[in-house]
Amino acid sequence: MKTCFNTATSGANHRLEDVLDALGREGYDGIEIDTGRLDDALTRMSIGDLKKRIQGNGLEVAALMAFGLAVFEDRTEALERIGKYAELGQKLGSSLLLTYCGGGIPEGMTKKEALAKAGEAAAQYGEAAVSFGARIALEPIGRSTLMGGPKEALEIASLSGRDNVGIMMDTFHYYRSEVPISDIVAIPLEKLLIVHVNDSEDRPIEELNDSHRLYPGKGCLPLREYMAALKKIGYAGHLSIEIFREEYRKQPIDTIVQEAKHGLEGIPTTN
Repeated sequence: MKTCFNTATSGANHRLEDVLDALGREGYDGIEIDTGRLDDALTRMSIGDLKKRIQGNGLEVAALMAFGLAVFEDRTEALERIGKYAELGQKLGSSLLLTYCGGGIPEGMTKKEALAKAGEAAAQYGEAAVSFGARIALEPIGRSTLMGGPKEALEIASLSGRDNVGIMMDTFHYYRSEVPISDIVAIPLEKLLIVHVNDSEDRPIEELNDSHRLYPGKGCLPLREYMAALKKIGYAGHLSIEIFREEYRKQPIDTIVQEAKHGLEGIPTTN
């Protein structure tokens, strides 16, 4: 499996160029870039120069993120955004757009009806991305009633009817949704497009939120079991470290990328 860093982990305090250079020094394989950081960097350099900076640090762009799945609202702007970043991703050598769905099921609507609407949205996202060779990775959000785990995400991907729509795994969200290991090993390998790795403070599950995330190995998540499950299904893609913790974001960028990578590499079966 490949080491990867999600720029959300470093927050807004560090420019993309500095993150790239730090990742290069630390020997990461990939980077997952948030669109705000990408837009900011493109005010200082061309897309071609940015690609050279990425490649010069020995990195590949695992994904661009993050895009909300517009299930119950007008999708015009969302689809334009998908097309825009699918094209930018193509220019950077990335073919993946991370798309989350944290909404609930509206009152009066059945889960089957809500999943069908989500499948319709995913189909349109896939159509908007396909001409740029891009794929859509659906991200379940912990304890969401619509797409809280891989079963729902896989059903939405299937309902989309699009070959370029798959799912992803985030250790924090899967833990919050109490996804069993058996559900992870049941994910078809070709549909698992990227994995987010993080740890968490040891609190009651219903109290957890993104601010409680920790570097891998610093918390209570069963990361050894998660990684063993990924290895069992043959996953060899990116393990992208995504943490939303202001305490970390205030640290020097070299400290952030070192702590993140050392934590990831300390989990058995990640290599």
